[in-house]
Amino acid sequence: MNLLNDDLKAINFQFLMLVRECARHNPMEAIWKFNLKDVEIEKISSMSLDEIKELSTCGRAVFTPPMTQTPPGIPSNIAAALLSAPSQV
Repeated sequence: MNLLNDDLKAINFQFLMLVRECARHNPMEAIWKFNLKDVEIEKISSMSLDEIKELSTCGRAVFTPPMTQTPPGIPSNIAAALLSAPSQV
């Protein structure tokens, strides 16, 4: 399980660095590409390296796109379990 957590931290860190750089250089593109709100883009673009590292250790994937509707063929109880929690970024 420890290797899984280490891998998840590394993937989260790389993803958050990508989002931060995109947010700094082209905020509108970051809003569109990462499906984030302008307030979230402002916050992540101002995050320090240490803040990015801390956020990447949250223990869950930060790079999954939010599910806005039930995909076809998935029972509603399963889809409800997969719905994203509100963003903390």
